[in-house]
Amino acid sequence: MKRSKYLVPLSWEHHNALLNANRLHKGIANRTETRILLEFANFIWQNDLFPHFQREENIIMTRQEWPHVPEHLRTRVLQEHQTMDDLVKRLNNLSDEDEIRRLLNELASMVISHVRFEERELFPAIEEAFFEQSLQKIEQALREAHVPGCTIWSPKFWQKKE
Repeated sequence: MKRSKYLVPLSWEHHNALLNANRLHKGIANRTETRILLEFANFIWQNDLFPHFQREENIIMTRQEWPHVPEHLRTRVLQEHQTMDDLVKRLNNLSDEDEIRRLLNELASMVISHVRFEERELFPAIEEAFFEQSLQKIEQALREAHVPGCTIWSPKFWQKKE
């Protein structure tokens, strides 16, 4: 799907989010130690996902055109951000490894679903509702606030073990 150039910085971040969510799924399938998976999930949350959500909420959702985006989309995006935040907090208060793994799998699936929702439904609605000048300001703010995603992690638990 062709994305407006103004929202491309968020789409780059979405690419990293999908990559990392799939890494979690693969790590679970590879029977990676729960501690390693949880450390990775926390690192990604703190350095990629949570800051990404903050950028969306502070840069896009504060614009004067935001109320012109359909209410069900505005509600859903905020609910999903909060649900994932709550899930990460819950994960860090558990000791049962099976429950942690189940919730890590759920978190990875939620991230994938959320990214698809934003790319397929929310962003087209934003592109339609926002004035071009506002989209230009959003792009500039996103580029200034952009932080490169996690590209280096060791161990590479998502790779098949030989």
